[in-house]
Amino acid sequence: MALPVIPRGEMPPDETLAFHKHVCPPDFGGPNPDPLNPDLILSRNLLISIDLLLPENARVPMWIIEDPDDPVNGRVFPSKTIRIPRGALVNALVGCEGGTHTIHWHGIEPTPMNDGVGKHSFEVDGNFVYQFQPREAGTYFYHCHKNTVLHFEMGLYGLLIIDPDVPGAPFTDGGPGFCAAFSPATNHVIPYDVEAFWVADEIDSRWHTLGHDDFMQECDPENPVDPANFTQDGFLNDFRPDIFVVTGIPRRVNNPSPFSAADDPLFGPLVAPALQAGQTLLARILNAGYTIQQFTLGIDAEVIAMDGHALGVPPFQQYSSPFRLPAGTPFRLTTAMRHDLIITPASPGIFPVTIEYFHSVSGRRLFTARTAITVI
Repeated sequence: MALPVIPRGEMPPDETLAFHKHVCPPDFGGPNPDPLNPDLILSRNLLISIDLLLPENARVPMWIIEDPDDPVNGRVFPSKTIRIPRGALVNALVGCEGGTHTIHWHGIEPTPMNDGVGKHSFEVDGNFVYQFQPREAGTYFYHCHKNTVLHFEMGLYGLLIIDPDVPGAPFTDGGPGFCAAFSPATNHVIPYDVEAFWVADEIDSRWHTLGHDDFMQECDPENPVDPANFTQDGFLNDFRPDIFVVTGIPRRVNNPSPFSAADDPLFGPLVAPALQAGQTLLARILNAGYTIQQFTLGIDAEVIAMDGHALGVPPFQQYSSPFRLPAGTPFRLTTAMRHDLIITPASPGIFPVTIEYFHSVSGRRLFTARTAITVI
């Protein structure tokens, strides 16, 4: 039985702009139209160009989202981590250069006006004050949603961590602190001593020669779906990574050397953490690339959260539960997925961590990154 065809009918003139928004998002800037008194104010600027230094002293051009209030670590890749206590009302002052941009607070789900998805609202022209209030503690991230496939690859993203609303929050990267996890006796908040960030990414050097609007569909409000408006020479459907990254530390495809704390004074200790036997390690993992990534730990762990949601914690996750991940058990994450793991080693040792990168179409393994958890 054939499905009936329901004609769309004539579009009323007053709906045309909304219908075309997916192709031609409007520009907007200035203060938030519905301002409230914030608990926390932060600033971010994009697009800022930096070079990522490779071990052989070569450089790869990157774009990052700058924290203009931090003259020391405000220009880093990945972009500086944002930490916010759960329930805090946030005003994010965002400035844009080199064209329109957005910041999407991935997983936070504020109102469409504050969510930073241009085709559902607008793209920021000049500056805008985003406003949101996170309701669940966990691991999220923020990124530009203009020409998303390219801008995300170029480095316009950073971790967004929502800490529990307990004394001391927001916590310092690396620990100690508290996180959300199933624990009825402690109101679903548990402590950790050390924190790891495993933000796995890849770089296709060809893409890093492109500009802000390259290979975008041309905006024609009168006929947005005209075939002539679509690029015919783009290659953003052809991803061939030749550099692999773990939390800002790069390796070329032919460089098998392990990732260590000595690689970078800022990110190294977060990639190769060290702790004492009996202490608790919280590992926050994000697939920030376009490959399928397989993680394997040489030590038992417990998965306590996925995609920013603490497993088993009511009311939103009451039908899930944390689960044990025995040593040597691989698990895979696709683009934008996050896992939070708790690891409590009972004895000293060096426990390997591997991240394997698989091509999302062919399934071919492209690279294996190796780091370790050191327990003293």
